Amino acid sequence: MKFFIPALFPLLLVDIASAQTASSNPPVARPKTEECSVSGIVVKLAGGEPVKTATVQLQNLQDLARTTSVVTDVSGRFELRGIDPGRYWLKVSRTGFVTQEYGQRTPNDPGAEIRLSAGQNLRDLLFRLIPWGVISGRILDEEGEPLPWAQVSALREVYSSGKRKLSPEALVPTNDLGDFRLFGLKPGRYFVSAKYKAGLHIVGRGEVREDDNDDFRPEFMPIYYPNSPDPARASTIALKAGEEITSVEILLRPVATYRIRGRVYNMVAGRRSNTGVIVQLEQRNSNITWGSPDRQLNVEKTDGSFEIAGVLPGSYTLSAFWFEDGRRYQARQSIEVGNADLEGVNLAIMSGITIPGRIVWDGKPSLERDELLVSIAAADSMVSFNTPARVVGGSFVLRDVFDGTYRLRVIGQSKDGYVKSVRYGSSESLDSGFTVFRGTQSSLEVTISSRGARIQGAVMDKDNLPVTGVWVVLVPDEAHRDQSRLFQKAAPDQFGHYLLRGIAPGDYKVFSWDEVEDGAWEDPDFLRTFEDRGQKVSVEEGDTKTLDIVTIGKASEGLKLCGGNYSGCREERMKSRRTVTLGPYAPMRPASTGSPRLSARSRSTPASSSSDKLKPCAGSTRFIPVGYTGRGGR
Repeated sequence: MKFFIPALFPLLLVDIASAQTASSNPPVARPKTEECSVSGIVVKLAGGEPVKTATVQLQNLQDLARTTSVVTDVSGRFELRGIDPGRYWLKVSRTGFVTQEYGQRTPNDPGAEIRLSAGQNLRDLLFRLIPWGVISGRILDEEGEPLPWAQVSALREVYSSGKRKLSPEALVPTNDLGDFRLFGLKPGRYFVSAKYKAGLHIVGRGEVREDDNDDFRPEFMPIYYPNSPDPARASTIALKAGEEITSVEILLRPVATYRIRGRVYNMVAGRRSNTGVIVQLEQRNSNITWGSPDRQLNVEKTDGSFEIAGVLPGSYTLSAFWFEDGRRYQARQSIEVGNADLEGVNLAIMSGITIPGRIVWDGKPSLERDELLVSIAAADSMVSFNTPARVVGGSFVLRDVFDGTYRLRVIGQSKDGYVKSVRYGSSESLDSGFTVFRGTQSSLEVTISSRGARIQGAVMDKDNLPVTGVWVVLVPDEAHRDQSRLFQKAAPDQFGHYLLRGIAPGDYKVFSWDEVEDGAWEDPDFLRTFEDRGQKVSVEEGDTKTLDIVTIGKASEGLKLCGGNYSGCREERMKSRRTVTLGPYAPMRPASTGSPRLSARSRSTPASSSSDKLKPCAGSTRFIPVGYTGRGGR
């Protein structure tokens, strides 16, 4: 049996073979004297060797469909010509190297916007590309035998809504020898996890194949390296630029799993068959930012009965979907799986309700694009099938909405606009979301203000020089920090200037760090250490305020809590977690019985070299603020 699911990870871009390409929407012809150009060279971080056939891509920020690309020649040089004045992103990519944006200081920092004035020639840009890292090893079963078709992931800790979660960076299957190779990794710390589902084979490009001949195998508990089912007790692997860490070995052991048995009842009028229904099991309160459902199957029996095998104890959401004539029908139920099979679970598929709504503008209507869209997402699920509704004549209709709590988002208003109010029936729902119950019919009223405040200024370091490759962060006052919508971030342009727009009235603080993880500022434990370092600012509707700021030193330098670790100050977790750090040419450690093995080798310059020591922060981009004349000048 073969089926397809959307790819979990972006595929690597193939190098562009043509000398230069442009979008299908050519820019308006301009006098030659107004055309701009961008040129420079791309080299390897270690040794400065030119990188040929790297793709240099310039994207127009005023029209994202307009992109111009060129490849570097044998000497690593590139030149983009005939460019209109405007605002752009510039990035360089090549197989074997981490993609780099203009203005970035490390691979995890933001790039800088480039502003080109009429006739400007931006020259002598230098990109130092960081080579990929690799983690490889083997997955074994309880007998020490290789385990083919196990799914191995490299995950990084990231912030999501102020909480630490794991984000998959790479996913590969093991081969017939149980070997895996996770490649394309940026420098950093990674968790490595392995799991195995009997009969489930990930072939590639999002293609998944089921093999009924493999069903004899037992279920295995997902394991994080070296040997823990709990990531809080796992070890991270520190990967340097261009480093290849080998012999990461994980032993999977059989575990007792259980079955969920039940029946689907298709209650849609005129339907007598229960076949064609998709049943999906999704874990609640997962520590993973996103991913595929834990189990998914098609109901094939006419009586609607189904059975899901290999389920670990835990909290889940069980859903059933049926699609016909472009409409979705659904049933959802929260379940708990303990230490026994779960029997008699019934799912009654029904049609959703239709919710009408209208848009009310506070101020002159202002759009960023040609149309305004309203979308909703369930507050308790990472999977959403709701199609955004188009606003026509100030009205919109949300179809196929089922029981549950939803959060609303508006797409397409100008960057100076913000959602001021969301009313569902008689209840204000902007902060907490709105809850839908079958049998109650209400409408939505969404108020958008086109007069959001602006905060602008310059970002400087302690030496009063302009800074790029950092985030400027707007943080609401403590009473409103549970509202993610009030947080904003912006990256300075090539002159160190930033602009925050569409700000709701209120009291805020503005921060900027030399180095910080994206989203860390929504973690109360992290922000508490820097509370007195933010600059206070209050805004009303329509305000424009100027605020120059000086960056705070690296976030880790300002934290003394929990031994300098600010991951929520989880002292117990950090006591049990080890970080494996292996530099170039570290010797292989022999493994004792039952212990994982890990070694490392480097494909790059040895650490003892007098040249660059593969520090991704060490001048990954040569940044020259062209036209900069001092504080606040251009």
